[in-house]
Amino acid sequence: MSAAGRAGVRKVSPPQLRDRRPHRFVIGDQTLIVRVRESRRAKTLRIIVGPRRPLEVIVPRGLGAGDVDAFLEDKRSWVETKIAEARAISERPPQLGLGRAGTVWLAGRELPIERRNGRRAIAMLEGDRLVVFGPDENAAAAVERWYRREARRRIADVVRRAAERLGYEYQAIGIRDPRTRWGSCSRRGNLSFSWRLLLGPDDVLEYVVVHELCHLREPSHRRPFWRLLESVRPGWQEQARWLREHGQELHAYDPAVSLASASPSPPLAASAD
Repeated sequence: MSAAGRAGVRKVSPPQLRDRRPHRFVIGDQTLIVRVRESRRAKTLRIIVGPRRPLEVIVPRGLGAGDVDAFLEDKRSWVETKIAEARAISERPPQLGLGRAGTVWLAGRELPIERRNGRRAIAMLEGDRLVVFGPDENAAAAVERWYRREARRRIADVVRRAAERLGYEYQAIGIRDPRTRWGSCSRRGNLSFSWRLLLGPDDVLEYVVVHELCHLREPSHRRPFWRLLESVRPGWQEQARWLREHGQELHAYDPAVSLASASPSPPLAASAD
């Protein structure tokens, strides 16, 4: 579904960010180094807090350092709460079981891995299991390639259906592995998503897709955007909460761990070589 040259669609892109001098922020007996980034599109200050990532403030162009300090101080109670929540999430044991050897995860479901010999490293679904061909040293890369292929197919389908329902138009879809976001929408209407969304439940993936599609109409995360999101995706907060609680596990997932206890079976007549 292409929207090249069509009128009436407001395209957006992620803000162009420029790093500024870091700030220090004291919480109790801990001094946090706050990353400050200037956005050419931002109209207001925004704080980003998450497990295992630095406290970050996005500021409009030209805002003074004193304004940043005053903003942090004004939001002190909120920041302290969010920092405590992020620390609790980062310190707790893994909840999802993604590190279990001999299995992969797809749409929140656990699938066994079967290893087979073959000259070419490739992974493919066969029924309710993932079959991985090829030498051990190339197997993990084959699993990640499979995830990316599967993500492109599944996410493209979700985007197409959601865009048709909402009456939105977009350009293209990219599949990547960003470390700090799950999706993005460019000024030209190009959408990008993390392949790691396939590890979680389908409704979480659908939420991220709808979130990014809404940026075709509302570029920022100001109040009109959240009103729009609520109108087209009621109850989105539950999926967003799931990502906050489990997102670090998705980012930490390593296909090599899944293959740890899986060794190739003897060559079969139908081996992929």
